[in-house]
Amino acid sequence: MTAEELLKQMSAEPFAEEMVCCVIDPETRVIDVPAEYQLLGVESDEKVERMYFQCPKIVGDNIDLSKLALRVNFRNANDQKDQYIVDDVEISGDNITFSWLLSRRVTQYKGNVSFIVCAVKASGEEITNEWNTTLATAQVLEGLEADITLPEEDTDVVKQLIAVATQKITDVQNATSSANTAASNADIKAQEAANAAEDARGVIDQITKDSYLHTTTQTFVDTVKASPTAYGNAIPEQIEGYIKQDTTKGLQLFDAKTVLSSQIQSKVLTCNNDGSVTLDGEITGSNRNFTIQLSAGTYYFNEKDKIFHTLVNGDDLWNKPYTFETDTTIKCYIANGEYGNKKIYPMINKGDSPLSIEPYTGGQPSPNPDYPQIVHGVGDMGFFDGELVQGSYRIADGSFGYGDRRYISNANKIPCHQGDMVTLQYDGDCNGVYIHFYKQDNSFIQSKNVVGNKVSFVAPTGTGYCNITIYKADSIFVASAKHITVTINDKYAVCVKSKGKNLLNLTGEILYSFGRETIFDNQVTIKPTTDGRTAPGVWFVLGDIKKFLGKTIYVKADAIQRSGNYNPRMLLMTIKGNTSVRTYLTYSYSKAGQVMSVKIPDDLDTNEASDLALNMYVNDGSSQVDADAYAIFTNVYAGLSEPTNEFVPYQSNVTYIPVDYPLFEGDKIVRRNGEYKLLRKWKQEVFDGSEDEGWVQGKSNTNQFYTSQYKEKKVNADIVSNRFKHATSVEPPSIWIGNDINIYFESGYLDNNTIAGFQEWLQENPVSCVYELATPTEEPLSSEAMKALYSIMACDEETELTIVGVPSDAEIQNQFLLPRNEDGALNTTAYCTAKRNEIALEELVSQSLDARVNKLEVDNESLNLQTLIVE
Repeated sequence: MTAEELLKQMSAEPFAEEMVCCVIDPETRVIDVPAEYQLLGVESDEKVERMYFQCPKIVGDNIDLSKLALRVNFRNANDQKDQYIVDDVEISGDNITFSWLLSRRVTQYKGNVSFIVCAVKASGEEITNEWNTTLATAQVLEGLEADITLPEEDTDVVKQLIAVATQKITDVQNATSSANTAASNADIKAQEAANAAEDARGVIDQITKDSYLHTTTQTFVDTVKASPTAYGNAIPEQIEGYIKQDTTKGLQLFDAKTVLSSQIQSKVLTCNNDGSVTLDGEITGSNRNFTIQLSAGTYYFNEKDKIFHTLVNGDDLWNKPYTFETDTTIKCYIANGEYGNKKIYPMINKGDSPLSIEPYTGGQPSPNPDYPQIVHGVGDMGFFDGELVQGSYRIADGSFGYGDRRYISNANKIPCHQGDMVTLQYDGDCNGVYIHFYKQDNSFIQSKNVVGNKVSFVAPTGTGYCNITIYKADSIFVASAKHITVTINDKYAVCVKSKGKNLLNLTGEILYSFGRETIFDNQVTIKPTTDGRTAPGVWFVLGDIKKFLGKTIYVKADAIQRSGNYNPRMLLMTIKGNTSVRTYLTYSYSKAGQVMSVKIPDDLDTNEASDLALNMYVNDGSSQVDADAYAIFTNVYAGLSEPTNEFVPYQSNVTYIPVDYPLFEGDKIVRRNGEYKLLRKWKQEVFDGSEDEGWVQGKSNTNQFYTSQYKEKKVNADIVSNRFKHATSVEPPSIWIGNDINIYFESGYLDNNTIAGFQEWLQENPVSCVYELATPTEEPLSSEAMKALYSIMACDEETELTIVGVPSDAEIQNQFLLPRNEDGALNTTAYCTAKRNEIALEELVSQSLDARVNKLEVDNESLNLQTLIVE
C-alpha cells in the first residue's frame, strides 16, 4: 500500500458494521428507508445529514455495481430535479455501501423528497449498462429562512465538478510555483535535474526488465540525463481498432502460381501474394514456355509490360480479347531478357475488356474454403511489426547475410524472455520457418526450425529477443510474403512506436552511399573512395513522402568542417525505389548553423517518389575529388519545425501492448481517470476441429454444421471469417449467426460429409472468425500491458506516436502528436488531468445560464455521467 492510499484510507469515513442503512432489494428494486432516515432534515439544511445505503454488489445479469458510476437522482418538494454523484463506494463482502450527503438543494423546501439510486456504465457517449431503483420518499420539515433564492445553475453536480477542478488547478499552480522557485536558483535547478535524470533511468531500467520494451536508440537515457526537463511521459488517450479483409471477385483465371512455377524451371520467377509476378534474373530459350487450358468463350489477356506472349495463328493474344470456339490449350512464353526485380501483373478474365487485376482464387470470390483471406485488426501481426528484408540469419552463428533470394527475415528485433512460448505462423507457401534466439547483448544462443509454415518454441535461458526467417527452396521475395504472425505466450500485441522532432536517424536506413562515411554519435564524416570520385556522399531516409506533402522541412547542422576548398553540401530530395528516380528539392549550403527550409508541394507525384531523403556530400564542382578530401557534419537536424539553439538528437522507441487477440472495429483501449481499460465489441475464435467446439450436423441439410457453444455472441449479427463469406441465409459456402454459428458447404465439397469428416477438414484448414458480442465487455488492462503503455516516453515537445500496421485507409487515427509538459515533469498524468478540468471549468463558466441548466438536466435515458465528468 502506498502512502497516498494509506492516507486516503485513514481520512475516509468508514462504514461501521452497526451503521443504519437504506437497504436496496436487487429483485424488486425497492429502497427500504428505515425510520432513522424518514426525516431528512429541516428547510435549508446544508450538508449536516448523510444517508447510508447498502446493496448487493452483483445485480441483474451478473452486473457488478462496484464497476459502475453511482448517483442519487432526487426531486425536492418544489419538484426541482437534481443529482448527487456518489464518491465513496466501498465493497463489504457481497455488498457495496455508499452514502448521500444532503445538500441545501435537497432540503430547500418543506415536504416530501423523492429519490432513486442509479448506476451507469458508459463507452464514450454510449451507455452500455444502466440499473435503477424505484422511487423512495422521505420528508423535510418546515423551517424559517431569510429571503434567499438558490440560482438554478448552482446544482450539486456543478459544485462537485467545480470542487474537483479547483483542487486540480490549485495543484498545478502549486507545482508551477515550486518549479519557478527552483528555477530561480541555478544550483537547486542543477541538482533537481540530476535527481530527475536518476529517476528517469530507474524508471526505464525497471520497465525494460518488467515488460516488452525495446528501445531502438542507445542515446535515450543519456539525453534525459543531459536535459531532463525536455522529456515527459505522454500517453495517447485512445487506441482504436479496425476491421478489414482483402476480398476478390474471382475474376482472375490465370493461376500464375501453378502455371508458371510448375512449367518454368527457373529461380528468377516468383509469384506474389497480390497477383503479381516478380522476374529477377535471365529468361532464355526453352526455359520460358508454359501452357494454359481454357474452355470455349471470350477472354481478355491483360499484361501491359508486354513481357508475356501467346501466338495463335500468328496473332499475339496479350492486351486484347480473343474468342475460342472450343476448349483449347494455348502455349505461352515469356520474352527473353535480363530482368532486374521486375514486377508485372498478368491477368486473364472472361469478356472482351480488361477487368480489375486481382490474385487468383480458384475463379470464385474469396474468402472461400480453398483461398482464405485474413481478417485484419490492430495488432493482427502480434509482436512482429511487418518490417522485412531479403536475406537470412545464419543458423551457425546468428549473423545476418543479405542477398539470398531463398530467405526473407524480419528487420527489427522481436522482444521475448526466457521461458516465453514464441509462435511464428506464415500464411504463404514455404519450405520452412526459423526462430533465432539471442541474448540482450546480441550474442547468439540457438536457432529452431521446422518444415512447414508454423513453429512454436520456448525461449531458452538468457533470451533477450528473437528474429525470424522464412525459407523457400527456389526463391521468395519481400513483395511475395503473405501474412506473418508472431505471438508470445498465445498473446498478440499492439505495437506502438514513438519518434521525436528530429527525423534524421544516423543509425537507421542508409539509402545509398557514394564514398566512405563514418558515423559516430551525432557526427557524420564523408570521404571519397581511395582513388577519388565525384561528389562522395550518403543518403539518409527521413520517411514516406506522403506524410510530408504540403509541409515545410527544416535542416540545420551546428558545425561543419571541410578540407581545402571542398564544399560540404546538404540536399533534400525525393527518392523512388532503388534511387534511380530522384528529385532535388533544395539548393546546397555550407555554413554551420544556417537553417535551410523547403515546402514539399501538395501535388507532388507520389508515383515518382516514395521517400524523402537527406543527402550529405562533398564536392568542388569538378569531375574528381581528391582522395584526402573530407567533410564533417555535426549535430544535424531535419524536422517539421524550426530548430532551436539547443540540439535535439534523434529519439525513438517501440513498445508492445499484449492483448488476447487484435483490436477490431469498435474495440478500444481508452484511458479513464488515469487507468486504461480494454473495451471489446468483437470476439475472435479459431475453430480447429477439437471436440470441445460442439459441432452438430444438420438433419435436413447435411452440408450444414453448427455449434451452440459460443453463448456470448450477438444473435443475427455480423461474423467475419477467413474462409467463408458472411451470409444471412443459406448461401453455400458461407458462415452466419442465428442462435448458433452455422457453416455451409457446397454440395459434394467434403470428401467425408460427416461430423468426423468436417472435424478432420477443420484440423487441416482452421477457420478463424470474428463475431459481435451480445454485450460489449470492459476490462482493465493487464499489469504487463500497463507497464508497456507507460513506457512510451515522450522524446520531445513534438513526439509522434504511431500505431504500427494500421493502413492509411483504415479510417482511424493511428498517429498522435504529443505536446511537452509546460513544467517539464517526467510524469505528465497529473498535469494533463488538471489541465482538462481547468478547461472544463472555463467552458462551464463561459456558458449561458440556460445552456448550463440544459447540460445538467437530469434525464435517465440520455445522461452520460462519465462523459460529463471528463468534459
